[in-house]
Amino acid sequence: MSKKYIEIIHEARDKLNTVGNGFCLAKWNMETLYLHMGDNHSCYHPRPHKIDKNLLKANPSALHNTPWKKEVRKQMMEGKRPEECYYCWNIEDLEGNHISDRMKHSSNYIDSTFDDIVEGGWEQDWNPRHLEVSFGNGCNFRCGYCCPQASSSWMEEIKRHGNYDLTYNQYGIEFLGNSDFFNKDDPNPYVDAFWEWWPVLKKDLRVFRITGGEPLMNPNTFKLLKMLEDEPEPNLEIHVNSNLGVTHRLVQKLVDHVKVLLEKKAIKGFKLYTSIDTWGPQAEYIRTNLDLNLWEQNLKYYLDNLPQQDISFMVTFNVLTVANFRSLLEKILELRKVYPGNEWHQRVQFDTPYLKEPPHWMINILPESFNNYMESHLQFIADNLRKNNQVGFNEIEYEVFKRVVDYMKQNPVDSEKIKKGRRDFYVFFNETDKRNGTDFYKTFPEYIDFMALCKQEFLSYENPKD
Repeated sequence: MSKKYIEIIHEARDKLNTVGNGFCLAKWNMETLYLHMGDNHSCYHPRPHKIDKNLLKANPSALHNTPWKKEVRKQMMEGKRPEECYYCWNIEDLEGNHISDRMKHSSNYIDSTFDDIVEGGWEQDWNPRHLEVSFGNGCNFRCGYCCPQASSSWMEEIKRHGNYDLTYNQYGIEFLGNSDFFNKDDPNPYVDAFWEWWPVLKKDLRVFRITGGEPLMNPNTFKLLKMLEDEPEPNLEIHVNSNLGVTHRLVQKLVDHVKVLLEKKAIKGFKLYTSIDTWGPQAEYIRTNLDLNLWEQNLKYYLDNLPQQDISFMVTFNVLTVANFRSLLEKILELRKVYPGNEWHQRVQFDTPYLKEPPHWMINILPESFNNYMESHLQFIADNLRKNNQVGFNEIEYEVFKRVVDYMKQNPVDSEKIKKGRRDFYVFFNETDKRNGTDFYKTFPEYIDFMALCKQEFLSYENPKD
């Protein structure tokens, strides 16, 4: 990455704004499908919405081209900023010239699709260029800010111990009584519609990304890879999200399939994404069942055996990342020394989107004193910017993290949400320690005073003054 890449993003922004300053090509070109729930959205920031299965028999592309999404597209083409896309508006409205995901995502396809999308308008059915699919919620992790819809381990946890006493119900399993939740062996009209759509969809698709749950635990992942071995799609990139905490055997199986696909030129390329938010005991606390030794073994096996392929760390920047993020930055530099890229890119990459819900995991509930940590992390990146093809960070990584720093400092979150987030922080982590046998205070000593503040918020919430 270079400053030229930043210029490309700004050029994309300017072109988008000729239609409207809320116009985003992701609403057409990107799609995430949760086939076990019948839900979808075009990126992670708007909440998923339900797909009407009654529309699928006549038009399987209604998996993507839903009435809801078409209405949002209409708003965008009329120059409006849809409310569900507030993540990007929060970034774009910060002081300074910040890069939003609207700009980043749209820049990938602006030259190839902008004119056709504008000409076709909001009512047209459009095949996405970037598709992410979850075939199920089977997962061996119970990441603190995840939910039962995306993790069977969370589902079993709540069945066993009950829900948490929170103002924001992130972990409820009421959806299990919903006829639109499908277990892995259930007949599923959304899966049927997907495979019916596939022959037409794959002609336009450029990136197919498999997510979860944990994709390496789902047989559909390997079914798809085998299908591509038999029916190549040389213009298609395959991406897989994995927590890399599965058995080493499953990582070996993935690597074996990818080797075959690349040797046969059956796909254009492959990339692995993995989630990690900090390093050391703090990382293992955030992601219950994470074993960093196994994670690193699996990571290095992948990089050693697929020497031309990249990996990207998805750092969901959350309240517990703030104090210890430098430990992960140092780990990234260590890995980049062993697995260097070239002048244009790094093999070991990372992104830092900030978490916006649930409130007790938001960085915005922290007091101003924690901004010192953020400034220190940003300075560490600045001090280690890559020069002359040396190991280091690049300008876009700096800019993307800087927006997180500025978002925390300028803090557009309303005070009532912050109060509830602090109240829930106290309840959640005390209850987590009881259920997991962990010790928050020992693992996160930097947060002891903050926990006391959250306890006061809890007591005030439970015993309001008249």
